[in-house]
Amino acid sequence: MHADIEEVHDNLLPCCTYPVLVDKKAEARSRVDRDADNHQLLQLEEKDVVSSVATVLSDLCGPGEWMPMEKLHAELVEQYSSVWHHSRVRKYLTSEEWSSPESKGKPWFGLLMLLRKYPEHFVINTRSKGRITLEFVSLVSLLS
Repeated sequence: MHADIEEVHDNLLPCCTYPVLVDKKAEARSRVDRDADNHQLLQLEEKDVVSSVATVLSDLCGPGEWMPMEKLHAELVEQYSSVWHHSRVRKYLTSEEWSSPESKGKPWFGLLMLLRKYPEHFVINTRSKGRITLEFVSLVSLLS
């Protein structure tokens, strides 16, 4: 009886340990795939926000005009907050994810950071008076 148990045990051991190794490799591949999918999703969401900003600016600004970030933010919230339901996209409408001192009192801070990533499309003009800093944005095409 004892020999039968060892034989069965010897036959089961490789079966029991091998799937665990396969699962770890599959899990690592799955994590890489998930990270790639998340990165691709983030890029698509950014493009959606950038496209919406360009639409708002081209609709509300004439050639050579600048829009205050505060007003741009208010327009985006009004026009897109019900459409942009995903939390990653909504981060551009709030300053919750930003803990820097510059973001305090500026719910558009995330949007400002996003637009700075696309200098080929947007020009940001910053004006300071004492402690108050105001940001203005325009489309490159409106200034050319």
